[in-house]
Amino acid sequence: MRLAAASIGIALALLPFAARPQYEQTFGDMTVHYSALSTERLLPAMAKSYGIARSDNRGLVNIAIERKAADGKTTPVRAAVTGTAVSLGGDKAPLKFRELVEEGTVSYLGEFPLSAPDTYTFTITVVPESAAPYTLKFNQDFVAN
Repeated sequence: MRLAAASIGIALALLPFAARPQYEQTFGDMTVHYSALSTERLLPAMAKSYGIARSDNRGLVNIAIERKAADGKTTPVRAAVTGTAVSLGGDKAPLKFRELVEEGTVSYLGEFPLSAPDTYTFTITVVPESAAPYTLKFNQDFVAN
């Protein structure tokens, strides 16, 4: 539960103006939390502290993974995370994720070129330590600022 709260806290810090909440998908005892937004929506101080350029033509994907034990407690899970972002127009960009470890949480941030308005399909492969790989697929609409 601590990871979920911290992951949500990081997501909320990264997403101060996002219209949608963070999403999640469960794979057995693993839960993958995910969100995507334009980096222009980040607060300037937050973007600077994470080394992210604020721009209406850059997008950011945030991934966090946690494992739920039989007793209900959750723990952060490190993983190899890769993926792609594809616009409706067919523009495809690989996502190179970097790991962010803070206060007992682990998140993965990946940036991509963004051309709003458009809808992007994200295909993310998560390979947790000591577990089988999972593929997460989701769409996100982006509007022009």
